[in-house]
Amino acid sequence: MARGKPADTRHLRQRGNVWFVQKRLSPTLAQHLGKKMFQQSTQTGDLDDACRVRDRLLVELSELEAVLQGQASPVQRRRHFMESRERFQEAEQAFREAGPYAPYLLEIIDPEKLPEIEQDALRYMDSTDTPEAYRLTFKGALEDWQQSPLIERKHSTRSKNALAVHLFLDSLGKEDASLASATRKKVRDFITMQLGNGKTKQTVANYLSGLSAIWRHAEYTMEEPLPAANPFKGHSLNPKATVKSYDQFTRTDVEAIFAATEREQGIFHLLPRLGFFTGARLEELCSLKTTDIIQQQGVWCLSVREGKGKNSNATRDVPLHPAVKPLVLEQLKHAKAVGSEYLFTEAGATIRADGKKGPKFSQWFSRLTGKTIPKEGRKLGFHSFRTTAITIMLGAGYQEQLVVWITGHERGLTTASKVYHRGPDFKTRLKAVEAIRLEALQ
Repeated sequence: MARGKPADTRHLRQRGNVWFVQKRLSPTLAQHLGKKMFQQSTQTGDLDDACRVRDRLLVELSELEAVLQGQASPVQRRRHFMESRERFQEAEQAFREAGPYAPYLLEIIDPEKLPEIEQDALRYMDSTDTPEAYRLTFKGALEDWQQSPLIERKHSTRSKNALAVHLFLDSLGKEDASLASATRKKVRDFITMQLGNGKTKQTVANYLSGLSAIWRHAEYTMEEPLPAANPFKGHSLNPKATVKSYDQFTRTDVEAIFAATEREQGIFHLLPRLGFFTGARLEELCSLKTTDIIQQQGVWCLSVREGKGKNSNATRDVPLHPAVKPLVLEQLKHAKAVGSEYLFTEAGATIRADGKKGPKFSQWFSRLTGKTIPKEGRKLGFHSFRTTAITIMLGAGYQEQLVVWITGHERGLTTASKVYHRGPDFKTRLKAVEAIRLEALQ
């Protein structure tokens, strides 16, 4: 066993070199199992392994008690039905292999003494069909998918797929429905309804992707017998063709944004200016920590994390434009003085289940631009700063390969280049950044 925190030995007893699970049963379980004490070998002398076996058995006992008390969830009821039917099938097979004079299972079991679910399992022991009451439903599959330990799922992904299931069931006019009842016609009707409600093709495609993931989990992980074809796949929405990139800001737009935030402090003053003079994404800027303000070859930079990479190639170092460098260094001094881990204390105070720091400030910026600049059919947002910065640097004659080292777009390099090539020197990068000026805009 690995050193560290001592293992929890509750309900474990060691006999010789083997650990056993031992637990006093509740009256409900004791009556059902015909004994007051549950004892079972873990078949291992390793305490860590024994703890895992113990935890699994305790969960199974808890689920069985919920079933017996009529408090089981649909997933628990289905699992108990499937396991009971399999257990009965194995017992019947063992009797048949014992010889022609062996009794039949129904001759030694009194169905009337079994819980309802086990009675149903016994009734369907010789059938490949599953009663409708135990067919896997959308909510049941979603519940199991969300709790599956096989894959660590982001909070945002769980929320989006839960919404997709809710909307699909709503389109059926039902609180829940079995997965097997979903047909391509019902899915097409769902697509038509969502598009009619103003959802974009990309949003609807995301819904279908989530629903398809739930279907695959049910089919392959939960082994639910389902029709051969996944009804959520193969719908020609072609969402990428409808995605419109963000328009760039005009000089008048940027001047209006700067004027509206001139008297603001902290993130509300600096965020728009950093967006314009770096081309960085809003989430990247809001996630900056005090340790991300560094010097490279004598040039002050923002060390921007591009994702959840495990090495330094997952960051890019963006030179600070002279117009914002003193503001950033002053903000850094303030953050350190108050003991903040993040450059912007306002972002550091934002606590979300998905760990993101930017959504609150994205909403703030959207409200700000709604009041200060006319959109006139343009697609504008904080990302427009990024479009604007890239356009200015390319327009000033800087090579695309240099610009992408600053803005973080896919660099189009070989794998070896991505790992070992560190890009242009920082004075060269700074010159490209210094090309970003209001005067370069119309």
